[in-house]
Amino acid sequence: MRIAQIHTNAPMRISIQFMFNWLFKKKHRSQLGIDLGSSVIKIVELAKKEGRIHLVNYAIAKDKDDTFNFAEIRNEDIASILKNLIAEARFESKLASFSLPIDKTFSTVMEMPIMAEEEMVAAIPYEAQKYVPVPIEEVVLDWTIIPSVSTLPEKPAAGEEITDKNKPEIAPKKSLQILLVAVPKEIIDDLMRIAKLAGLEVAALEQEAFSLTRALIGNDKGVYLIADFGRRSTDLLIVDQGIIRISHSLGTVSKETILMEMDRIVNIYQMRYTKKVSQCLMSGGRANEKETIDFLAGKFKIPVKLGDPLARVGHLPVLNSIAKELGSQLAIAIGLAMRE
Repeated sequence: MRIAQIHTNAPMRISIQFMFNWLFKKKHRSQLGIDLGSSVIKIVELAKKEGRIHLVNYAIAKDKDDTFNFAEIRNEDIASILKNLIAEARFESKLASFSLPIDKTFSTVMEMPIMAEEEMVAAIPYEAQKYVPVPIEEVVLDWTIIPSVSTLPEKPAAGEEITDKNKPEIAPKKSLQILLVAVPKEIIDDLMRIAKLAGLEVAALEQEAFSLTRALIGNDKGVYLIADFGRRSTDLLIVDQGIIRISHSLGTVSKETILMEMDRIVNIYQMRYTKKVSQCLMSGGRANEKETIDFLAGKFKIPVKLGDPLARVGHLPVLNSIAKELGSQLAIAIGLAMRE
C-alpha cells in the first residue's frame, strides 16, 4: 500500500491510498467499480480466480482538507482526477461500473395488477408518474418484478415435521410488486461524459442501494437494515429476501436524527409485513467512528454491526489488519465490481 498526492487543475489537493500488488502475473479479466462520492472517489478492481472473486487493486482519493464537494466541479475536472488516479494506482481494466447516488435518484416499490408483459411495459411509465417527483420525460426508468413479501411462506422450525396443519400456505396473487428506479437523464449524461474523458468503457450505471446489497448481503435471505454513513448524508435500506423493500436518504449526519429514522422505517416495515428485521449492517466512511458505533449499539433496539464486503472477496493477507475499516469505505465500489 502507498499514500500519494495528486495535484489537479481543480482547486484541491487529493491524497490517495492505493494498492498495486497484483493478484495474477499474467493478464486477467477484471472489472472496476467506481464510487463517486461527495468528497471521496473509491475505485475497486475485482477478478475471478478459481471460481472466487478476488480484490486485485483499490484506490481511495479524497480532498486533503476534507472540505471539497465533487458536485461543485466540472465533469472535465472529475474525469482528469479519475484518469490520473487510474494511472497512478496502475489499474489494469478499463471496464467500469459507476454508482448512482441514492439521493440523486428515485426508487420505490409499487403495486400493479397482473397483466401480460407487453401491457406492463406500456403501463409502467404511466403508473410511474404517480410516484416519480419529476416529469417522466426527464428520467430513465428501470423496473423489475419482485416477489411479494406477504406471499413468501415461512419455513417450519428446524426438525419440525411438515403436516397439513403447519404446511405454509401461499395466497393466490392478485397483484404484482414492481421495483421502480428513475434516474435523471442529466446524471446519466454526466457520468457517460466523465467515463469517456477518463478513457473508460461503461459496463453499467447502478444505484448505490443495489451495490451495497450485493456486497453486504449477497444471497442471504434474511431481513436487514443497511445504514450507509456518508460524509454529508446517510442512506437507509430495508432488504428482505435479497430485495430492497425500502430506500430512504437523509441529508444529515446527526446521530439522533438518524436513530429516529432507523426506528421509524423498521417499525413501518415490521408492522406492514409482520416480519422482524434481524440486524443492522453499518457501512460508509463514518461507520468506523467509535462515537457513532457506540451510540447506535447502545440505543438501537436491533443488533448493530459493521458490514464486511471483504468477507465475500479474496484479498491479500497484508490487508487483514485494516479489512474492517477498508471494507466499510469500499462497500459500494466492491458491489459494483461484483456485477456479472
